[in-house]
Amino acid sequence: MSSFLHGCRYFILPLLITLMALTVIQVTEASWQIWDEIIRQLPYWLLSIAAAMALQFNRSRLAYLALLLLVFYVSKQSSAQVFTTLNNYSDELFIGGSILISWFAFIKDRGLVSSHGILRALGIIIGLGLGFIWLEAVEHFQAAIIANSPVSMTYQALTLVPIMFCFVFVLFRAIWRANLVSTSILTTLGIWIFYYLQPDTFPLAVLLSSLAVIYLFTILIDSYFLAYRDELTGLASRRALYNLVLSLGRKYSVAMLDIDHFKKFNDTYGHDVGDQVLRLVAAKMARVSGGGKVFRYGGEEFTIVFPRKDAQTILDDLEDVRESIEDYRIVLREDKRQNKSNTQAKAKRSKSRNAKTKTVSVTISIGVAERLGGESFDQAMKRADLALYRAKKKGRNQICL
Repeated sequence: MSSFLHGCRYFILPLLITLMALTVIQVTEASWQIWDEIIRQLPYWLLSIAAAMALQFNRSRLAYLALLLLVFYVSKQSSAQVFTTLNNYSDELFIGGSILISWFAFIKDRGLVSSHGILRALGIIIGLGLGFIWLEAVEHFQAAIIANSPVSMTYQALTLVPIMFCFVFVLFRAIWRANLVSTSILTTLGIWIFYYLQPDTFPLAVLLSSLAVIYLFTILIDSYFLAYRDELTGLASRRALYNLVLSLGRKYSVAMLDIDHFKKFNDTYGHDVGDQVLRLVAAKMARVSGGGKVFRYGGEEFTIVFPRKDAQTILDDLEDVRESIEDYRIVLREDKRQNKSNTQAKAKRSKSRNAKTKTVSVTISIGVAERLGGESFDQAMKRADLALYRAKKKGRNQICL
C-alpha cells in the first residue's frame, strides 16, 4: 500500500468521518434533543464498554483514555463534594488533561496489571499535576513574560501555550505514524480542546459518546487487520483468502507464486535482508493488474486469485509481476566480520565508511490453474501448486499452466 493510501485510510478518512458525524449531529439537534435523558446516560455505558474491549484486545492506551473520560464525565454530573471541588480547577484540569492525552500518543500499549501499569498511573498523576504547575508559573511570572515578550500576550494566551504545543506534537505524530490508535488520540485531544473553548456547542454527553464509538470502531477495525492482514508484508493473510473463497463464483483462476532459492538467500544474507525481500516482492505483487487479489499464503509463498478470469487472460498480468521482480536490484552493504588482530580490526573500522556495496536480485516461479467445472477451490489451488512445481523443475523464474 502506498504511503498516500495508508495515510488516507488511517489518518485523513477517520478525521473526515468524525467531522461529518459531528456536523450531522449539530444539524439534527432538534431531532435528538427529545432523547436527552437517554443521551446523558450513553457515556456511562459506551465508555465502560470501550474500556473493557480495549483491555481485551490489548489497546491499553484507549482503555486508560476511556476510563479517564468516564471519571471526567462523572465529575461533571455528580454533586459530590470531591467532584465539586475539582470542578473549581477547570483550567488546570484542562491543561493537565491535554498534556496527559498527548503523552498517550507517544507511549506504547502495555498491560494494566503489571509494572507498566504503575508507571502509567504515575504518569497520569504527573500529567495532571503539570497543569497546576503551569498555571501557577504563569500567575507568578505573568508580568515579566508580558513585559519582555516581543508580541502582545494575554493571560489567556499564556495558558494556551502548552495546549498548542501538545496539539502540534500529536498531529505530527499521527501523520508520521499513521494508524487508527494515533488518529483516535488526536481526535480525543481535538474534542477535548473544542469542549473547553466552545462548551455550549455540543453537550458533553454527545462528545464523549462520539469518542467512545470512535474507540470501539478503532478496536474492531484494528483487530480485523490483525486477524486478516499479514504483519510483515501488509498483504491479506491465508484466513482472508479462505474468506474470499466463500464469495467466489464458478469462474476464477488461481496463481501460486514462490520466491526462488529463498532459503539459500536467507542463509547467505540473513533474515533481516530476507524480510526486506519479502516486503519488496509483496509490494510488487500488490500492483498486479487484471483484478487479481494477492495473499501471503505462508513463508515465501503467495497466492493471487483472479475472480471471473480464465488462465489465458491473466498470463500477461502475471508476466508483468514476474518481470518487475526480476528486474529490481537490491543494494546490500557488505558486513563480513572476521576475527583478526587489533591492527587489522582498526584498519577495517577506518574503512567502514567506504564499505563496498553490491546488488542482488530475486526471481519468482508461478503456477496457474483455472477452476474446472465441479471443482472446489482447494482442488484448483492444488493444481496451481502442481503447476508451480513444474515451473521449479523447468528452471524457475517462469510461469507454468
